Amino acid sequence: MKDFLKTFKWFERNVFKLIFIPISIIIIYTIFMFLIPIFQFLGFVGDGFNEIQNIFQEMEKHIEEFKWEKEVPSSPKDENLV
Repeated sequence: MKDFLKTFKWFERNVFKLIFIPISIIIIYTIFMFLIPIFQFLGFVGDGFNEIQNIFQEMEKHIEEFKWEKEVPSSPKDENLV
């Protein structure tokens, strides 16, 4: 009977921990389950933004490399080739 009372007193002191810890773990798990898809979507949007930025950088590079001045043919024979 003495051991039973010790066990009961231990349970009485730790009942809050025994209830609070599993409930808090479930709540944290649920929060993460809702946040993971949101973070994945934000990562997808960020990757799309970076890809669009890379496309514009490539376009800018090609525009800078483009020869804007028209080459004038030097002889009448070259005019026929154009």
